[in-house]
Amino acid sequence: MDEQGFVALFPSKTSIEKNTIQYSDHKLPMTMVAANADDALFAIGAIPIQTGEVSVKDLVVWMKTNTARLIKDDQPAKEVELILKTAANPAQKITATGFNLAGLGPDGNYRLYWVRWVVCNDAQDKVRVYQLSALKPFKSVPSKSEKDQIIEQFDTFLSGFHPY
Repeated sequence: MDEQGFVALFPSKTSIEKNTIQYSDHKLPMTMVAANADDALFAIGAIPIQTGEVSVKDLVVWMKTNTARLIKDDQPAKEVELILKTAANPAQKITATGFNLAGLGPDGNYRLYWVRWVVCNDAQDKVRVYQLSALKPFKSVPSKSEKDQIIEQFDTFLSGFHPY
């Protein structure tokens, strides 16, 4: 995914879709690269930000707030961190923040939804905000072994992401 500024480990062939995100009074382009494995979805959205266009910090807070509302659970969303390495040589360590959500989705089905946000400056000092998403719906609350299996897939996907 050179044009999006990252390499990633997807579980199957990817598709690419371009969208526009309406944030405040700005229309931001977002390229989504996604793959399915059975009925699980693995996706990476890349949003390039022009210098001074928007506050990247505020954009990420807005994205987190909207995402936390997607899954209904008795517990509030708790933020998690993940340390990633860039694909640059030498590799740099960067932090991803996000949520490991589990509960009912908008359709009433149980879901596991892990999402991370990564902000990275590339070699041309272009800022990109990445949203990494791994989502698996279930007809009912999954067993521990079902959860463990999908969590292993989520971990592999999320740790296989490396921005340039």
